[in-house]
Amino acid sequence: MTEELTKPSSRRRRAVIAVAGLGVLIYLAAAVLTDADRLQAALLSLGWSGTLLVLGASLLNYGLRFHRWSLYVSKLGHSVPRGRHFLYYLCGFAFTVSPGKAGEAVRSLYLREHGVPYADSIAALFVERVLDLMAIALLASLFVIQDHSYWPVLAGALGVTVALVVFIGRPAVSALLDRLAAARSGRIAKALGGIANLLRASRSLLSPRLLSTGLVLGLVAWGVEGIGLYWICEGLGLSTSLFTATGIYGIAVLAGGAAFFMPGGIGGMEVAMPALLVAQGVPVTTAVIAMLLCRLATLWFAVVLGLIAATVLETRKSLPRLITP
Repeated sequence: MTEELTKPSSRRRRAVIAVAGLGVLIYLAAAVLTDADRLQAALLSLGWSGTLLVLGASLLNYGLRFHRWSLYVSKLGHSVPRGRHFLYYLCGFAFTVSPGKAGEAVRSLYLREHGVPYADSIAALFVERVLDLMAIALLASLFVIQDHSYWPVLAGALGVTVALVVFIGRPAVSALLDRLAAARSGRIAKALGGIANLLRASRSLLSPRLLSTGLVLGLVAWGVEGIGLYWICEGLGLSTSLFTATGIYGIAVLAGGAAFFMPGGIGGMEVAMPALLVAQGVPVTTAVIAMLLCRLATLWFAVVLGLIAATVLETRKSLPRLITP
């Protein structure tokens, strides 16, 4: 990559990170200050050992999902230094609170410097989202088995997932977009061609072997987060079974996902998780505390790690810039 191309890309990336990072910090500060008393009480109830255990579960989740992500990027024919790649992946978490988590696509700006086309990196992100939805829906079924009133939520999530997989898997769709692009010019043609390339890259990641591998990794990664909620409940003295806690986590994440345009699903999960716990006989105050701890250990922990990774990437000039042709 030439110097002329590198410098504008770097400036644009830093501008995006600076603006979005500032917004995240403001949002995080407001959330923490608003619930400071409850968060303090929750942390004291859980204790140091419990807190570290739950945060460790989140770290395992991030590690497994990065392994899947790097596998996808590799399968698309790209090689990125693993340490730096991990920082890119973490950096995306700084923007988890963007609507639909779309801000996590900031990874594409970094990977572009290693010769990874935007279509490929966004395809990896898209397939990640599809398999995460499928994995979380399967985890949610652990609760739906006990309470059938939530089966429409589960059926809807699985239906959307299957429809997306079928849509991506049809070569005729990308071929149609190519024909439409050829019949047009300018930005419309470029956009249609880009979507066609994205669908082709996504389809290559949904072969039976990659699909099953990605789904298993997703199930384990998100299942660990469900176990984290179970540990939180245990630390607060709640008698909730492991299957119930994991299922509640799955339903709550689906509720957050339904609030697509809300930052990080904020609002949906905050309402659903306490409501589900209360339905299990948990006092309202304790249910809210459990939810706050879960969000602190998952959403906000990820945001903080992402901001640290972004800071490291943008300030450590000594890190080598290895560009893959």
